[in-house]
Amino acid sequence: MSAYATETTRVSAEELNANFLNKLQAGRIKEAQAETTAFIRAEMREEAFSRKILTPQLLTAEDLDKSENTDLPRKLVPIEPDSAATFVPFRGTAKRRWFKGKRFPIYIGMIESERFMKNKFELMTYDEDIVQIISDNSVKDMAAQEDSKFMTTVRAITSRFPGQVVSATGGLNAANVTAGLKNMVERKVPLGMMLMTESMYLDALKLPATAIGDIAASRQYSEGLTGKSLWGTPVVTTIKNDLVNDNEIWLFAPENYLGKFYLLQDSTLFIKQEGPMLEFYSYSALGMGFGATRGVTQIIF
Repeated sequence: MSAYATETTRVSAEELNANFLNKLQAGRIKEAQAETTAFIRAEMREEAFSRKILTPQLLTAEDLDKSENTDLPRKLVPIEPDSAATFVPFRGTAKRRWFKGKRFPIYIGMIESERFMKNKFELMTYDEDIVQIISDNSVKDMAAQEDSKFMTTVRAITSRFPGQVVSATGGLNAANVTAGLKNMVERKVPLGMMLMTESMYLDALKLPATAIGDIAASRQYSEGLTGKSLWGTPVVTTIKNDLVNDNEIWLFAPENYLGKFYLLQDSTLFIKQEGPMLEFYSYSALGMGFGATRGVTQIIF
């Protein structure tokens, strides 16, 4: 055994809780909020699959665009105008035309978790990390709301444009996925990301080497499914099969062919204390929109 003392960075849940409660009792609520908010934001980015498809961009008040009809915060997003090229002889000239710069608005709304009440003396009896408990109670609910609005939007797109829905038989195989890829290529849209349930992704374990290649099959056998990709395309998976069905795959174009995700305020914890009673809830201000509806394809098995 070493004669030297060993220093560790690990801190017990009791110490974390004591530090958290001490700040609350000393009236340093903002410090407690900030400390927990950083944890919540990290969890939110991990849990919400919509944030892996559209990267959130933080806005400030100066970035917002005013409207003459409403005081709702919004951001106007430009849409690239259509263009064409032509052969021009040395003594000729191409056609001239005026182009119009189209824009679409993304309005900012709020997502708020449930409001949780607790007596501060009851919190003193917890051996578990209080910050973890708060995040478990609020972050997952907020992430589910973000993903729910995201899926509502993409389903509205494929409902409006049924040509972007590919019906396939035979389960997950190269031919069916290729049919979805061809659907996007026909619209001259590149593939950026796949979205499917974890269950659907696990079906990839059954794919033969003839479908995914000997090297990929060998790696799956020895290492399992790592890297979350299929046919060279990044894959986002989710266990939220109430939002994404087990019999479907969603194909998305890269972000610049798809849409925007804006945050006016990222996920933030609010703590209010009245006497011994504490109230906790999380909220965020965000908006997302798809300016290029061609960048979505749904494969239904």
